[in-house]
Amino acid sequence: TPEPSIRRKPRLSQFDRPEREAIMKRWALSTLSLLITPAVTNAVTGKGPTGVHPINDRYLAVVDSSIDSILIVDGNAAGAVVGHLVLHDRNNDPSDADAHIGGHEPLSSWINPISISTCDECKHLFITSPDTMYRVALERPLAIMAQNHDFSALNTKSTVREFWPNNWSQKYKGDGLLRMVSVAPDGSSAYVSHSKGGVFSFDPLEPVETSEKAKHAIHVGDAGIDEQEINGIHHTHSLKNLVLTSSKYVHIVKLKDDTGVNPLDDGSVTAYRLPLDYHCDYLYGGNKMTFMDTVIINDYAFVLGHPIERGIHNGVALYRLTWDEDQEQWHDCVQVAGSGVEAADWVDGTGKEARFSMTPHDIALLPSMTSHTIVVADVDNRALRYVDVTGAVETGDQTQGVSVTSVAYNEDLFMVLYKKEEPWTTLSPETVMKTDGKSYYHSGEKGIMNLNYEDAQEECSRVGIGRICTLPEIRARFARGQYPTVS
Repeated sequence: TPEPSIRRKPRLSQFDRPEREAIMKRWALSTLSLLITPAVTNAVTGKGPTGVHPINDRYLAVVDSSIDSILIVDGNAAGAVVGHLVLHDRNNDPSDADAHIGGHEPLSSWINPISISTCDECKHLFITSPDTMYRVALERPLAIMAQNHDFSALNTKSTVREFWPNNWSQKYKGDGLLRMVSVAPDGSSAYVSHSKGGVFSFDPLEPVETSEKAKHAIHVGDAGIDEQEINGIHHTHSLKNLVLTSSKYVHIVKLKDDTGVNPLDDGSVTAYRLPLDYHCDYLYGGNKMTFMDTVIINDYAFVLGHPIERGIHNGVALYRLTWDEDQEQWHDCVQVAGSGVEAADWVDGTGKEARFSMTPHDIALLPSMTSHTIVVADVDNRALRYVDVTGAVETGDQTQGVSVTSVAYNEDLFMVLYKKEEPWTTLSPETVMKTDGKSYYHSGEKGIMNLNYEDAQEECSRVGIGRICTLPEIRARFARGQYPTVS
């Protein structure tokens, strides 16, 4: 597909090649996530982890709309929550937690976050809701907190304020169409997507309303970006490009020219348009598809989407497209994880055997020197899903080796935060996780045991539980050095 603004095919060097520094260590605890049978939907508001920002290869910042909070999740400890911040005024907590769960009481005073991002040196977190944007002032950057393994200041010394720069038109504020935020790790740029308005920029290192760096950077119609449903937005690993995902296309927007200058700063938009429906709909007999987000790893674009059948869709799937340097174009859309047509579900496993909910819209790359993993914020399953695509990237043809595992961090967190009676009032997300043994979850001398449903049932019966163990019970046992029996 030719680059719309200059009518020629772009060279690969114009776009991102993140090399092999992008993504995570393989999560060694993947098999244990298969021991639970969680509910598919969120009984509180039908929401959950709507946005995820990997701080490093261990810690992730998550915004969860079901509890209106930021959570710091330890991926090396099977989902231990090691830090949190409630985003709304605590005077606006639900007056009756049980009634809220049972009756879906609307809480209009809550922020309703949908995405989160920051940079390594930023002293602010940036969060979007459908109506506006927020900045969370931090005592020190999240990257520093992660280095020190101490996120206590997040809850005690952070403040949340609405952030809408003067140069952003007021007509887009409050219309329910604001989408995702992406901040360059070095703080050199930051952008917010709007479904019908395009892309807005701001300065993440000095986020003030009067900043001249805050502007309407990309209008719908610029460089062939003419879709009306822009959603996903990510900086590429090289920071040379910005990846926009609409319902039918991926637009790769140039952020650095040959001299290192960002063309968007001067109002010049150059973009490569990748038609996703054109490449991928053959997978479903030509049925129309829709897409939510995209990340690029080396010569591969991984896209989150699903087919549309009779206006109804089921669980999402992940697709891979390949860059052909000789032909200078993308090709070969392959389904690598999830179904896209079967009912939304929560199933870990290999590639197409895995199942997701129908509501994820944000994916991210977990930084690692040794492997490649995509993190899916699986909203209605109230979990993070790790999709290991190392084989699909390193070998190019081993798409069957893709595996999906879960980081099921959200266990009773709504009750912990909002139930106004004992024992809930004495707990916090962090203390609950310590009690459950999540903080020091490890495999023991002989490694992780791969237990199927029957084996897990037998193991739990052996220790007197008489049913399938919950993840907290398993984690607590492991923390005490009690490991599954070999037999």
